[in-house]
Amino acid sequence: MTKPDDRFAFFLFVFYLISFFLRLPARFSVLGIIRADIILVLGILFLILKASTGRDNWIDSTSRYLVAILVFSFISLPLVEWPGSVINEGIVNFIKGVIFYFFTVNLVRDVKRLKIVLLVFVSCNLVRIVEPLILNLTTGYLGSETYLGGGSFAGRLSGAPSDVINPNGLAFLIATVFPFLHYVFAPINKKSLIVYFFLIPVLLYTMGLTLSRSGVLALGIIAFGVWWKSTHKLLLIVLGVIGVTVIFLNLNDVQKDRYLSIVSTDARQSASAQGRIEGWSEDFKVAMNRPIIGHGLGTSREANWNVAGKDQISHILWMEIWQEIGLIGLVLFILYLSAMIRNFREASKLIKEKLSTDDFLYRSCQAMQVWLLMNLLFSLASYGLKSYEWYLFGGLSVVLLKVARMRVAELSENEGNKKPEKQLAVQPSWRFGLARRINRL
Repeated sequence: MTKPDDRFAFFLFVFYLISFFLRLPARFSVLGIIRADIILVLGILFLILKASTGRDNWIDSTSRYLVAILVFSFISLPLVEWPGSVINEGIVNFIKGVIFYFFTVNLVRDVKRLKIVLLVFVSCNLVRIVEPLILNLTTGYLGSETYLGGGSFAGRLSGAPSDVINPNGLAFLIATVFPFLHYVFAPINKKSLIVYFFLIPVLLYTMGLTLSRSGVLALGIIAFGVWWKSTHKLLLIVLGVIGVTVIFLNLNDVQKDRYLSIVSTDARQSASAQGRIEGWSEDFKVAMNRPIIGHGLGTSREANWNVAGKDQISHILWMEIWQEIGLIGLVLFILYLSAMIRNFREASKLIKEKLSTDDFLYRSCQAMQVWLLMNLLFSLASYGLKSYEWYLFGGLSVVLLKVARMRVAELSENEGNKKPEKQLAVQPSWRFGLARRINRL
């Protein structure tokens, strides 16, 4: 039975998710002044440690790699180039990301809580997507811009003023919510399906305003994942071709040029696309400056500036990790991702064997697998070692496997406890209700 401390801790965790995603301290200054998020984190941590239910999961087979990264970051402090930055920023920001894993694993322990977390996650991120769109439609807000060449710039839609995400971050949110809307939300009933069909053009229009090439590629990967899992492949191909054609014909000249630069060297913005490719080489040189230990957790930007004269963090996750915590840390992070993938695969196998395709766990597993495929692509164009998403979904992989095992065990137990029932003799075959009941025997 769930203990009071555990229930209250989960309630605080849900409130923390809302506060984190909607940036409540930035919207309400009083919350920022009292450092409400820190108070929530400390309160949740205290309640988890106090409740005996969390002790079994605190250090599990997946989390040990995260603990190893943190321990390695401390041990390597005397050897890294900027230990002060590691202590003041790197470790602190890494912990801010990793807490999503530990809170999720310790507090989301049944289907009901999993539904609540996914509902909060998708709903809050939809708000973050729609808010800047509304500002754009009502005030012309864009929030960012990109250089087109020849001294001209084009506006790009980023997060709302109270948010912290740039255009690529907003595109990532759009790509993130799509699989959950498609697999988890749309099949609930006819009303949710109608809402889903209404949201599709809204999300695609917002994606176009971001001018994010990596976002479009991410949507392409999601579409491929949905197509791969679907039994209506030919129909999806036809609808996809029609949809892409209609969307492309309705883009303005800047948008068309931006997205054509992904595959064409003749587009006006091809130079910036080529710059991304060349960035691999520059980031690799920085990583090879200290290949084994790295420059220190959270120091990618400093390393790029001091070694390559580039004042930005690496926009390639794998290079960011290599630059900061070296090959040792990179291996640990890959092992963590491998454990996450194993969790999803094992959960998927259990769910497919024992549960219906209409089951919430089945639909959630499908969505998370497609999301993981998309995020692996997005990692080639975005940093993320200290971002929440890898750790929230790492925790969800553990939860999904745990809940799937619980559900399968319950089904097996119920089947074992069933007593054989007498077969009923049914004369009137037109009594469909009774006939259906008998067919289930």
